[in-house]
This record gives sequence, structure tokens and C-alpha cells, in this order.
Amino acid sequence: MIGSVIADLAAWTWEHDKECFYERLVSRDAKLTGYGLLAMSMWRTINEGGLIQNNRFYVEIGKALSHADSSCVDLPTDWLRWGQSEYDNPIPFDLKIALIISAFIDSCFLTEERQKQMDWVHFFHGGKQEYYAQSIMEIIRRLHEGQPKNEAVKDIPKPVIDYYKSGAEHNFCDLLEYVTFAWRCFYYSWDYTSALHNAAKCAGNHHLAMVLAGAFADAMYGNHYSMIKSKYGGNIEYISFPRTLNESYLECLDYIRRQEDRDRIFFQKNNALSNVERHHWSSLEHPYVEIAITPELERKIKYAFHTGWTERYGVYLDNGWFYVYRSHFILLRFQIKDDERGISRISNLQISDDSHARIEDLGCVLEVLERTR
Repeated sequence: MIGSVIADLAAWTWEHDKECFYERLVSRDAKLTGYGLLAMSMWRTINEGGLIQNNRFYVEIGKALSHADSSCVDLPTDWLRWGQSEYDNPIPFDLKIALIISAFIDSCFLTEERQKQMDWVHFFHGGKQEYYAQSIMEIIRRLHEGQPKNEAVKDIPKPVIDYYKSGAEHNFCDLLEYVTFAWRCFYYSWDYTSALHNAAKCAGNHHLAMVLAGAFADAMYGNHYSMIKSKYGGNIEYISFPRTLNESYLECLDYIRRQEDRDRIFFQKNNALSNVERHHWSSLEHPYVEIAITPELERKIKYAFHTGWTERYGVYLDNGWFYVYRSHFILLRFQIKDDERGISRISNLQISDDSHARIEDLGCVLEVLERTR
């Protein structure tokens, strides 16, 4: 969810300071819009478990809108007016879409069974487009679990990711246009930053497009660092929330970010001291081929750790490959596959063209993992 809020702030930055956007995504003066505010406000209720009562939830949403801090949140007048009402009036259509999308995104850490119970389309009186769009929850959950891009959309209804053909003109009138556009912005990205750079090109509501792309990208890549290729300046910067947001918003976002980091299943590229340069890879024989990767060891490799002075080599998962890195150098990559006897082993070990890369670097990672619980 945090990746979507950052995307909302990045969309504001793109509108007001494009130089800052392309340098580090989020301006220190950035404001939230309703998309970021709703995702932040609904998160705790959706993720704390239990039955969600319509009336109580509508009151929570209404309070978030009507009490929004205008110094750091931009809201349409009709959204604010609805938030100040008794919630028995029809929901403005664009607000309804924002509510449904925010609920989808906030539900992405839930189990598959729990997701099926959350009928957000009916809850917010959505239609056919929203019915198809609810597949967002399943796609992002699969990405959170570490599935590659192609696997994450396996058996997903085709209109979700192929509502219009690539290169065809479209007017951004329908929700599924935005979902398809956001998915392609993510699919053809190589990290969180590039996904948002792609989505900023949306000719329609770029806040909606970027929030959706940010949700997809966050699930696979994480959201801690903005990384730029060397030929465009090579800036790598931790993405912090603007201090212009009021204290209660900052506390809420910091809390959710810690929770999402704790509940992660694998270590992500934009949370690692990685880079986004293009590398050339060479396969090699290695001394780790006989190591049996037990389910516990595979869990450790996925979850990994933050590097530091004593653990200088780390590992992250990206689209089906584990990458070994150190201090912004990407060194090796490998996969874990079953052999002919059904035993999981390190497979397809490859070395990058970085001059710092050594085959022993993987051994340093495995040594650290052996010491971890």
C-alpha cells in the first residue's frame, strides 16, 4: 500500500516539479490527493481482521475526507461534501472508483481466502468494470508472494491486462483502461522508479494510473529507494515522506511501512543497495551445485536481510531470479529449481559483467543465512 501512497505523492511532484520527479520521485513539498488519503485511512480497518460493517466503515471514510488537512491534502469539492454528509447520498463516481481501488490495494496482504470474502465491488456499489478490476487483489498478492510477472497474471481474466491492444488509441474513459495501462507500465519496468516514470505518461488521470502502477511495482520491487540509471544522473535516494504532511499522517504511514516490511515474504530490489544498470550475464559452473535447498533455507534466501558492515553481501528476488549484490554492485544471479530427484538446488548461476563480481560472493550470502534464525 505504501507504494501507492508514494505514487500519489510522485504524481503531485510530476505536476508541480518535473525535474524533482525525474531525479527522486517525491518533492519535499508534495501533497496527497484522495487516492493516497483513502488508501492510508482504510488500511488499518481492512488489515486488522474481523467483520467490516458498512455503516461504521462509511463513517471512518467520511471522517477521513471531511477532516482532511487541506495544507497537505488536495480533495475535490464533491468528495469533501460527501464526506461531510450522512453517507446516504449517491457516491460521486470518481470517488467510488477511488474507494474501490484503495480497498483493492489495501487488501493485497490478505490471504487468498480472505480476499475472496472481501466483496468490495458490492460494498461500494460498483459495476462490471469494477468486477473485473477486483483481480488486482489477486495479482498483487501473487507478486507479494514472489511470483514472476507472467505467473502473477496466469488465469486472470483477459480484460484486466489486455482491455485494449498495445499501440491502439484509447481515451482513458474506463477503469479497465487504467488497469491495463498501469499493468503494462509495471510489466515493462525494471524497478519501482521506472514503473512510475512510465505511468506519468498517462494522458488521462495520471494520479489513478500512477497509484495502480505503484501498487504493482511495490509488490515486486519495494519502495525504499528511488534509483536512476547512470546515464541519467545515477541518483539513488531513500524515499521519505514529505515533512509537510501533518504528524498524524506521518505516524500512520511510518507504522504501515514497518508492518509491510515485517510481513514481506522476500527481499525486494528497491529495498536493497542495488542499481538499475543493464548487465550482461555469463553462465558458470559453481561449487554450490550439491547443496540441497531445504524449504527452510529457501525461506531464508527469500526473506534475506539488510546488508551492513558485517553482512556486506546480500540477496534479493526479482522476477524469478535471486540477485547477489554489495553496496550498489550487482554481482551474481541464480534460480532455485528441483533436480531429477525432486531436490531443490541452486540452478543457472550466472556472473555479471561488473568487475567486482566473484563466484565466492554467493558463499558469503549463504554463510550469513546459516547463522540466521
